[in-house]
Amino acid sequence: MIWPAIARVLAALTTAVMCAAGGAAAAGPLLVPGRMGYNALPALRNVDPVIGDRTELELSATAQLAGLGSEDVAGTPYVRLTVPFREVAALELDGTPFELFRTSAATEARLGARVRAGASPGDLRAGARFLVLEERGWRPALGLRLVVKSTSGKDRGARRFTNAPGYVFDLLGGKDLGAAGPVRLRALAKLGFLAWQVADGRQDDALDYGATLRAGLARGVALSAEWRGYAGWRGDDRPMVLGLTADVPAGQRVLLRASADRGLTADAPPLDVRFGVVLFLDAPMARDRAAAPADPRLAAGTRPRRQPGPR
Repeated sequence: MIWPAIARVLAALTTAVMCAAGGAAAAGPLLVPGRMGYNALPALRNVDPVIGDRTELELSATAQLAGLGSEDVAGTPYVRLTVPFREVAALELDGTPFELFRTSAATEARLGARVRAGASPGDLRAGARFLVLEERGWRPALGLRLVVKSTSGKDRGARRFTNAPGYVFDLLGGKDLGAAGPVRLRALAKLGFLAWQVADGRQDDALDYGATLRAGLARGVALSAEWRGYAGWRGDDRPMVLGLTADVPAGQRVLLRASADRGLTADAPPLDVRFGVVLFLDAPMARDRAAAPADPRLAAGTRPRRQPGPR
């Protein structure tokens, strides 16, 4: 007779604890970029829908700060691996394994953080990119990108990472705009849907967008101007970034990359500087171009699928 009574008491206590925890989570601050660290929910960079025929491994270091001389700084390594398959699909992994940070007392109070300096495990992302339509004539190349964010970033108390899942679906576009002397211009664009968990049982939905103008110069050098961001509906969730990237080849399999981003809204990192290297490796399931028959489109006066330069 006593065991059913004990079971009812335990069930009532469990329900009360869960309700209290849910109420505390609901009352807590939402996990949105304007109330988190610089790397918690970044706007993803634009990519070309055209998929190359070489594996890319990017290794770089990033420094982020609120301004010269500011106490709000962060530093992190960045890793990206892209593995193409027959130039129609690619698997992609990228992210920040960890972050070193320091914030001012004012920023600590604004974010509701528990610590002002330290190291936090970061987030990793996994996804796939698909070429849907090849570029032909006036028609741009079209593709899809699917990305899922991990929950590896655990330091929510420091307000650096969310420890919450998220995903992105993007429609990608790419079009050659022609050449002006030795300079070749190419335009990229993306438009999609972004969603992530902001609290227990709640999520934020956002419109993901971006555009890039890339200028290919002599000897493989490329300069890119990029505009990207997303717009949610909960508040403090509208980061917008303007960036510049320079790519300089250092051999057939090595590319040096430098970029600088400026946040255009208060929800974006104010200043982001990145230096790194991109290594090109042979891809699995790559087409054997030496053994392949001649492309019939060459005889018809049209060009074959364009192989994109480094992204």
